[in-house]
Amino acid sequence: MSKDPLLQPYQLKHLTLRNRIMTTSHEPAYPEEGMPKERYAAYHAERAKAGVALTMTAGSATVSRDSPPVFNNILAYKDEVVPWIRNLTDQVHEHGAAVMIQLTHLGRRTGWNKGDWLPSVSSSRHREPAHRSFAKLAEDWDIVRILSDFADAADRMKEGGMDGIELQVYGHLMDQFWSPLTNDLDGPYGGQTLDSRLKF
Repeated sequence: MSKDPLLQPYQLKHLTLRNRIMTTSHEPAYPEEGMPKERYAAYHAERAKAGVALTMTAGSATVSRDSPPVFNNILAYKDEVVPWIRNLTDQVHEHGAAVMIQLTHLGRRTGWNKGDWLPSVSSSRHREPAHRSFAKLAEDWDIVRILSDFADAADRMKEGGMDGIELQVYGHLMDQFWSPLTNDLDGPYGGQTLDSRLKF
């Protein structure tokens, strides 16, 4: 057995990884109709065969209908994703690797003319610089719904055999709440309220 620290097992909470080599979350744009079908599963199974300990899928899978993907991402808000996720995780596990998925809500980092053509929602009324969308300001009921969407998507991933999830925050909806520069809401979710809570 090699003494190379990179090749030693690693304990990650409940999960024992066979080494310390992993692939990070990224989207190869292989989903078909929003599902990670055979090509997607094979893409990650090959990494497992090659010896990685953990392969991260999706960059990122979307948790809500009003967060349509812009790069042909996995639709984690649909129940029909579960058997496809199960197929993927079974193939990766068969080769001794763990598999996780990255989940997100894009907030204003998408556009209304994608997916079901629903308005994008955000804590910001300002135009998003990369995708150029103007989002609807999130109302309390939007926030409650989106939190539930995250929980439901995580449950689907667990049912599909994923070993864990990663939340994509940077530039996406959760990140938009953190700064008063991108949070125009009033009340408990407002930028000024959060800004005062973060001061030490």
